[in-house]
Amino acid sequence: MTQQSAAEASAPVPTPSPTREPGAIARLTRGLRGLPAAPRWWGPGCGGMAGWLQRLPAGTTPATVDLTPRFHQLLRSVREGEAVLPAEARRHQYVLVRGMLGDELPGYLLDNVQRLERRGLDVLEAPVDTEGLLLDNVAVLRETLLDAEHFGRSVVLVGHSKGGVECTAVLALYPELRRVVRAVVTLQAPYGGSSIAHDLATTPDMRRLIDFAFPLLFHGVSRSVEELSYSQRMAFIARHPYPADIPTVSLATSRLSRLSSLYPLQRYLDERYRYASDGMVTAVDAEVPGARVVRLNDLDHAEAALRAFPGLGRYHPGDLTEVMVALALETP
Repeated sequence: MTQQSAAEASAPVPTPSPTREPGAIARLTRGLRGLPAAPRWWGPGCGGMAGWLQRLPAGTTPATVDLTPRFHQLLRSVREGEAVLPAEARRHQYVLVRGMLGDELPGYLLDNVQRLERRGLDVLEAPVDTEGLLLDNVAVLRETLLDAEHFGRSVVLVGHSKGGVECTAVLALYPELRRVVRAVVTLQAPYGGSSIAHDLATTPDMRRLIDFAFPLLFHGVSRSVEELSYSQRMAFIARHPYPADIPTVSLATSRLSRLSSLYPLQRYLDERYRYASDGMVTAVDAEVPGARVVRLNDLDHAEAALRAFPGLGRYHPGDLTEVMVALALETP
């Protein structure tokens, strides 16, 4: 035996270290892996529902007409300081209707109102409850239209978001008031429904949150959110279709940009459903059947009613409103 072999033989044999028990975190992780899969807490969602109106059989609803090229033509004129409103514009009263949470947002519709007033037009903001129920606000608009008729005035209704839905609803429920209305302008109105409102209303955890927060924070009614869900809009439109003979112009928009304040919601709808939206309403759901439609893919839901920070938006609310009113008063 060599000297090296003898040394190796006499070396102590290492004692195997005891097996360590898994720690608490490891045991917890192992236990969780063995649990059955939990149901998705966010509910079924609204996949496949956006644009349901446009998928109805041909002839079910009147077709829309694309006015986007004409919109950009008039917008260039407005930005260059040229007059675009027809002479008849001064003969009408302009009733503006706020959307959801409009009473809570400083400056909401301010630029829109001021632009029309600077053009010498008679402007009235309808005293609707922006967190109230549809039928309650329709009753307010009905009284506003009856007042205008009493004083011999014709009206142009201009509604943003939920306000646009209420503008169409008052004429669907009371078609005889068509005699008072010269035209209707809907700005980003969820006429067919709102994907965000639908998911909020049908997701159990989120529904409990709005049921608690809406009355507490805004003195509102959480059912006003549910009324903008797809299921509720489908039921309402089936019972009360919008009259086809009212000159109507709809603004349908989308945007997916980190520069937008609504980017998280835009991204949610894009990643979950592949919906092109402005952060609140998908573009296809903002088109009122039979309306002349302006389609923009670079405008979010806030920018039509609130001025964006410099460099973050491409449109001014006053410009948008002036052009949309001019389009509504043009002869088709």
